[in-house]
Amino acid sequence: MDTILDSFLSLGLIENIDGNDERYTKIEQAAQKLAEYYREKHEQLIPAIICGLNPDVSLDELPINKAKELLQNEWKAFLTAYTDEPVNLYRSIILEACSLVSEEENNAAIMWLTACDALPLLRVGKEENVLRTFLLSLGRIAEQNAIVGELDLSFRKEKPIKLDELPARDILELNVDEDNLYERIAGAAGAQYTNKVGQTAIGQNPNRYWAHNNGAGWVGDFAERMSQIITSEFDSFKEQLITNDKTLVSLDSLKVSVEKTLNEQRLAIQRQQKAFLNYQKQEQTRLNILWWSEALYSSSQKKSYRSYQPEVASVLMPYDLLEEIQTPSPASVAFTLSEALSKLPECGHNRDYSFYEILTKIRNERTQLDLSLLDELVSSPRENSSNIGDIIIQVLTDEHCDLDSLIERSFIPQEWRCSLPELSRAIFRQEQAYRLVMEA
Repeated sequence: MDTILDSFLSLGLIENIDGNDERYTKIEQAAQKLAEYYREKHEQLIPAIICGLNPDVSLDELPINKAKELLQNEWKAFLTAYTDEPVNLYRSIILEACSLVSEEENNAAIMWLTACDALPLLRVGKEENVLRTFLLSLGRIAEQNAIVGELDLSFRKEKPIKLDELPARDILELNVDEDNLYERIAGAAGAQYTNKVGQTAIGQNPNRYWAHNNGAGWVGDFAERMSQIITSEFDSFKEQLITNDKTLVSLDSLKVSVEKTLNEQRLAIQRQQKAFLNYQKQEQTRLNILWWSEALYSSSQKKSYRSYQPEVASVLMPYDLLEEIQTPSPASVAFTLSEALSKLPECGHNRDYSFYEILTKIRNERTQLDLSLLDELVSSPRENSSNIGDIIIQVLTDEHCDLDSLIERSFIPQEWRCSLPELSRAIFRQEQAYRLVMEA
């Protein structure tokens, strides 16, 4: 599959690069550096994916400036190759960087949840198919990561733990042959000796002298023979110690082998436990969602959703549902939300509302809500208020906000109309993206 850079280049969206491998390499390097930046700052993926998708993106946006800065680091005089700022070049670098990190952690989910409802509102041109294909790949990765597969409770067949034969105990002891030593020392002391049973015997390597006949000669022979005996015994001890050392090394190797095997068994059990816990959590999430969708009851407000105006209910429900799930959630959860909302009066899929009118209604009815549920959401990293969910939060938290100004600063068309299930689904996805960023 072509990279984003290749696709933009083949569509003619990037100029002055064709046939110049050096320039292309520098652009690739800038994208790789930007990917490293996104790995450290996951929150930047949210504005980055929107800027990368938006052909009308402002040059003042942080992701654009960051891409420009990193490109300039690799290609000092790149601006001399262009009469105007190469916005599409910056976009391609941003999207390429997003693609490079898409399979790491929850990055694909963050980007897909942020952008999937935004792309239809953008005025994309001939790159539309490329962008849609890219978003589909993000959605596929996000879905794979969100869904726990069929639980396999069978343990991987582990090798049985087998210990080496332990060394015999006598190898670990220093042995002395007392009878042999007795004979050798007796021989060193004289030509004959009386043994333990009273018999006259000749020792090993007997002394040529008796002590009382030739004291000096006897001492010389005794010293020579006794030093040989002692040296021989020390050599014997040394050999036994070397054997013991080898045995200790063998035992140490055995210890390492046993520890490795036991740790492998421990990790195998932990993998199974983690898989089972994840499966349990997903099953509990499904149960929570079903219960919530049937009850149509707001835990945060302690009221039925039927107590609220349709526009208010459509905004309240996604925030409540976020409290019932673990993130990232499968794509089907967002559709469960829209189906639950469609059960309420005037909230069907076939009825369109003006986005401006929805915002007006929410601003006017905001006092009916306990807005403490938004405390965590408004503290999340939002560098601009351009997406649907961002604007909703602005309206909920600021009764004096200028709706015209909010929409004008965003990429959302002034005349945009949508059904309430569609709106609720978009809010749910985008707020989930922020939660994933905060958890990273």
